[in-house]
Amino acid sequence: MKSVVKNLPEYILMGLAVFSFVETLIVKGQINYLMVVVLAIMAAQLVFKNRYFGIFIGLVVGLVSFGLFLAVLTDYRKFPEVTSKAIELITVGSLLSLAGAILAAVMLFKYFNQEDKIAVQ
Repeated sequence: MKSVVKNLPEYILMGLAVFSFVETLIVKGQINYLMVVVLAIMAAQLVFKNRYFGIFIGLVVGLVSFGLFLAVLTDYRKFPEVTSKAIELITVGSLLSLAGAILAAVMLFKYFNQEDKIAVQ
């Protein structure tokens, strides 16, 4: 159980990749190869637990979350007046961006504090 909680960000990102893959397959009838690659990368990270690659993934997730938040703000500004749809957009978009930022922060914290596995001879 402790292992599952410790690796929760990776599992959540894998779940999102599977969800996106299945959603694209059902709705468009196409294979989303980007999500296949993301799923493979996250599975490899779970197996090998490479410190530097974990930090890189955390940074990428954080930057994507920030970019999505900026996109939400841009779309929100397109509304001529504040309506329930505008409030829904800013609320849901901000919460999803915040969740991505939290995942990124947890991954960065976890892998920055991980010690390198160096074989001493």
